[in-house]
Amino acid sequence: MLLSPQNSQAIIMSKKRNKSTRTSPATSDNSQNLEKWLPLILAGLSFLLFSMGFRNEMLSMDDHAATVNNPAVTDLDLFQGYNLGMFAPITWMGYAMAYMLGEDGSFWYHLFSALVHAVNVWLVFHLFRKLGSSVIISGFVAFFFAVHPLQVESVAWIAGFSTPLFSAFCLLSMTFYLDYVSEGKYGRNYIMALLFFLLACLSKSAAVTLPLTLLVIDLWVKRDRTKQMLVDKVPFLALSLAFGLLTLVTRQHAGQLDQPADFSMLDRVLMACHTVLFYWKKLIMPTGLSIWYPFEKVDGSWDWSYYAAPFVLSGILILAWRFRSAWPLLWIGILFYLSNIVLALPWSTFGTFELRSDRYNYLACLGVFAFLTALPGYIKQYKESWVTGFWAALVGLGALWLFSAGSRLQDWKNTITLIDSALETTGDNFGKAYLWRGTILADDGKGDPALEDFNKALSINPLLYDAYKYRGNIMGVRKQYEQSIVDLSKYIEHFPDAAPEIYNRGLSYVNLGNDSAALADFNRCLEIDPDFYRAYRARGNTLLNMGETEKGNADLQEYDRRNPQRN
Repeated sequence: MLLSPQNSQAIIMSKKRNKSTRTSPATSDNSQNLEKWLPLILAGLSFLLFSMGFRNEMLSMDDHAATVNNPAVTDLDLFQGYNLGMFAPITWMGYAMAYMLGEDGSFWYHLFSALVHAVNVWLVFHLFRKLGSSVIISGFVAFFFAVHPLQVESVAWIAGFSTPLFSAFCLLSMTFYLDYVSEGKYGRNYIMALLFFLLACLSKSAAVTLPLTLLVIDLWVKRDRTKQMLVDKVPFLALSLAFGLLTLVTRQHAGQLDQPADFSMLDRVLMACHTVLFYWKKLIMPTGLSIWYPFEKVDGSWDWSYYAAPFVLSGILILAWRFRSAWPLLWIGILFYLSNIVLALPWSTFGTFELRSDRYNYLACLGVFAFLTALPGYIKQYKESWVTGFWAALVGLGALWLFSAGSRLQDWKNTITLIDSALETTGDNFGKAYLWRGTILADDGKGDPALEDFNKALSINPLLYDAYKYRGNIMGVRKQYEQSIVDLSKYIEHFPDAAPEIYNRGLSYVNLGNDSAALADFNRCLEIDPDFYRAYRARGNTLLNMGETEKGNADLQEYDRRNPQRN
């Protein structure tokens, strides 16, 4: 419809009045102050929240292996070797700083993690401002990101420090990429985006999905130069491919690619679809949080929810696509979420068991929060009277998440508390929970409860060979030598080069008077590890008992020569 001159003039005058209102000094100052201080307040809130965990102990679950037992950290040998199946020199640099300040204490590790998370809160706010969100919506997204209970695993777990660290570099890369898109030409912003992506990959291999996220950002800001969008991603994709291949090498080095194929391809599709819906439910209703969420079949079949998951997820995707014009952030938010979590879905087995973890949502959750905070605006199109109620609900939801995160932090105060919490909420993880708790109890000298846990673990899963090792060693200390031999033999059958267990079995044979079996074990132990100096003394005494005086004395002399306490 053509506008009459009068109508055109009316619209122009209306725009001028609106512009005058928007740019009044008081309003402008208030807006600028809010934009300046709100992200700092939210970052401070997140830091105060996670400061509640500064006294939490280092956990037996990878914390020591990642830090004080990692040569890259203790010797500053950052670019040599792998650790826990990863090559992450930037993360190790952060650990090294904490180690220099506090060695094996936990405080500095927790402090650094909380600081990085606070910085990420600030970055999230400014990222959403660059994406075109209002100050209020950007603030809500940053608030949800700061305090959501699923973030606790990433921030409170020392071994999980790589997650907030690589995410910080990814957020910086996205921010500079948006500046590049706005500028419209290659230069400093594009180079900085690429550099921060490199640092992200050097912090954690999960960063390799960033090129997908940048494509989603292109859609988010409605960038229409498709060919240029793809050309821009070539250097990012090259880095992704290089670090993806490196990850396969590091995982193979850690023996994490040699797991049995327990699931078919159909199983994995069901598991992946179910996991996406499972995470979304946890993001909205974060109850029953745990350090493990196992995939369990009942009598060889999945629960009905696994079979329904592909259809439910497909329906949501179709609905989001169908309403992408009216509710654009539903579609964009889903794509942002999936682009960040796609490689963390259970397409294959990495580590010792199939894994779903809260920390995989650390950056991906922004896609869900983007849609949640856009809901009041969408609802306003249909029922304006409901808008206030929706904002109130979002405020209440954020407050509930804040208190829930504070409670969740208490579960991470030590390993036993964390395992007990997981046992209560998600079960024993195929017996592994009892094995892990028993191991900690055994190391603390609590033999009776440790034995109880090992017995439970083996009754659930007889293939948990470490339980035989620990139980066999405890039985040897308790002079129950026959049972010790039985348990250690089961472990040695599966791990034939385990020199310490072969040595311990030999001691049990000695105490039962079976010198020939003991001698065979001591010989085997020293064949595997000639530096296992205690075996020389044990073999020497056994040889003396068998009348082999010359050989026995030679072994005892070798023991004296190798014993570090004698030297």
